[in-house]
Amino acid sequence: MKKISASFAILLCFSINAQVLEKPQLVEKIDTSIKIVTEVEVLEAPVEVIELTGLPEDVSRQLPQFPGGQDSLDRYLTDAVERFIFADTNEIFPFGESVYVAFEIAADGKVLNPLVELGFNALLDSAALDIVRNMPLWIPASDENGKPISSSYRLQILFDLDLDLEGDFDFEEGSTREKGHWAGFELGVQLNTNGFLDPSTTFATTPYWENNSAKSLLFNLNTFQYKFNLISDVLGLTTGYGFNFGATELTSSYVLEHNPDTVFAVVNNDQVFKRNSLYVAYMTIPLLLEFTAGNDQPYKKIFYLDAGVIGGLRLYSHQRFTGTYANGNDFENITKAKFNLNTWMLDATVRIGYGHFGLFANYALLNMFKEGTTAGVYPMRFGISFNIPQ
Repeated sequence: MKKISASFAILLCFSINAQVLEKPQLVEKIDTSIKIVTEVEVLEAPVEVIELTGLPEDVSRQLPQFPGGQDSLDRYLTDAVERFIFADTNEIFPFGESVYVAFEIAADGKVLNPLVELGFNALLDSAALDIVRNMPLWIPASDENGKPISSSYRLQILFDLDLDLEGDFDFEEGSTREKGHWAGFELGVQLNTNGFLDPSTTFATTPYWENNSAKSLLFNLNTFQYKFNLISDVLGLTTGYGFNFGATELTSSYVLEHNPDTVFAVVNNDQVFKRNSLYVAYMTIPLLLEFTAGNDQPYKKIFYLDAGVIGGLRLYSHQRFTGTYANGNDFENITKAKFNLNTWMLDATVRIGYGHFGLFANYALLNMFKEGTTAGVYPMRFGISFNIPQ
């Protein structure tokens, strides 16, 4: 009986334990259903952003552009920063510091609303804003239809001097309006006048100085120039050096004669002259007040007006005549001499042009010959210029 009671008790315990183990646990219900979104709300960007790098070529053409491209923008910033540095009166200048400026470029190319995003101090921040405000008109951005649109731009302006001491000097850097209009070469003609400020070309007592202006040719080779800016890059002084080669064509068969006190000419009727020229070469140095106007880029779009003087030192002179003897033989004679020519040349000059091409007119302020040796001869020289920037 006891064994039966004990077995019954054991079975009851196993039954209760099995019910506890099999009771399910309570867990949080998780929603695993899939929701399909049929509408997406698109938020508009508050500011139009233009990516400046890594774009295909057809997209990059729609970006805003500084006139002349990135190289011109770099030159503009360099020149503007250097002018500010040289004008600054602080003993200690914060070289190497940068100011970051953001601004808008309107559909007409104007720079609007410049804003310092990351500055350094009041001095540099103000200078950076002035540099941006004084920019020329940009080429605006355009949409896919080619219509100009407004856009934003951001610049880093580095306040430092651009001293490239290791590389070669690049004469093309800087504003083209800072370049003078002296260097190059010139072709022209010469006309002798009788006396200072006397426009007469008739020499009553010395007719041998009446020249054939159509054959009295000159060639100027202006090899070097330098311009000092006085008022920004609009008004400046240009100087340099060059060489003048001129030929005064005499109108008849005159042979020049001279002694220490005088110079004159005699007619040689025994020969028929084809050409009879007095050649003189000078080294020249100009001092020109130059006004320029127009776009900074390129050089060919700059208008210029120069006025000043050109001094010269005589280097060489000779008379050369060619012709035919009575028997039909040709001849050429050259007489190398100073002919009492003035050692110095001084001309007043006016020069005007556009870009690479211009016109010049010179008038002698000094007698072509030494005073007292012959009549006064004051040549007028005029012609065309072909300017080469340096």
